[in-house]
Amino acid sequence: MKKLKKFWQENSVLLVLFLILIACLIAITIVVFTYFVGDSSSKYGDRLEGIESHPFDKNMQKDIIAKIKEDKSVLDVKIESSGKVIYVTINFAPKTTLVEAQSKALASIDNISEDVLSFYDIQYLIEAEATEETEGFKLMGSHNVNGTGGIVWNNNTVFKTDEDEDTKK
Repeated sequence: MKKLKKFWQENSVLLVLFLILIACLIAITIVVFTYFVGDSSSKYGDRLEGIESHPFDKNMQKDIIAKIKEDKSVLDVKIESSGKVIYVTINFAPKTTLVEAQSKALASIDNISEDVLSFYDIQYLIEAEATEETEGFKLMGSHNVNGTGGIVWNNNTVFKTDEDEDTKK
């Protein structure tokens, strides 16, 4: 007992600091596992809460594809779903203009139920092959849940200007 008392008197400050260090390491470990590692097995975490009450299954996709394909200028339609995003790819006939394709893509929103539109974001990719008569296009757009109700198009098409043509001469 005297040895223990002597050890405490000589090293009391170091022992208290060591106990504080152990407590801090335990607290840091708990925080790291709670906030950074997490316990979710899904890659989306808790972002998909409520998705069960807003189903978007293969039958709904087939119905939408069939309605879009009724248009003669549409060659092919693909619909894929990942998380809360629906990807719609529409291939148009080469004779279709960009404005016509954009309006037909906007009209395709009417084929999707209000329940799906209120929960999922929709990403569009519209494209048409270039021919000798037409330039073709590939354009992306999105319809967001919190958006205005239309499709916002992202235009990355390079346009020739008069200045570019003058410099080539």
